Amino acid sequence: MADIFTITNPDIHAYLERIRPPSDAILQEMERLAESRRFPYLGPQCARILYALVKISGARRIFELGSGFGYTMYWMAQALPPGGLVIGTDNNPENVALARDFFRRGGLLSRADIRAGDALTLFAAEPGPCDMVVCDIDKESYLDVLDLAKPRLRPGGILVADNVLWSGRVLNEVARDPATAAIREFTRRLFADPGWFTTIIPIRDGLSISVKTGSSTLQQNDCATQP
Repeated sequence: MADIFTITNPDIHAYLERIRPPSDAILQEMERLAESRRFPYLGPQCARILYALVKISGARRIFELGSGFGYTMYWMAQALPPGGLVIGTDNNPENVALARDFFRRGGLLSRADIRAGDALTLFAAEPGPCDMVVCDIDKESYLDVLDLAKPRLRPGGILVADNVLWSGRVLNEVARDPATAAIREFTRRLFADPGWFTTIIPIRDGLSISVKTGSSTLQQNDCATQP
């Protein structure tokens, strides 16, 4: 996973790792598992940003596309108020089972609902409105997520996407592979659309944060406040 740190100066990354408080025991176990399997995950620095976003926004219902065994979900579940829910997705039943065990042992099972299956299909079936959507699936599908997220987020809701700097490959003007092209177009559309206010944090592999500024096409209903 060394290439994931090419965006942030390695010395700065090491400094931030030294000064941050240690993760709790469950999160440390998840971090060790990810490292031993070379499993891509956001890591604690990005996850702490998501924790802060949940707290700042008062999010109560979150949908994550691409949850693995629940690392980012766990951070967000910790930040939720009572009655809040983070819905996760993964197409590997083993990861889903691992996630549920982590949440159970961490006392967060009531705040987490990880679903097995295709992330886009599961998201399309979610009526919303959601307070926050987190995207970390195959990059060719990011544009589909963008189309699905806007009508499902409440006004003021937040869309977060990982890997938007794509290990620097977005700088290569001749790169035409589908993943790089999708990331570029996803980012271009976010910044071009007045219905979003977007910023990119150049940490790890680039984290975009977009606030929905327009009105929602969905009516408020109980799913915004009930698990």
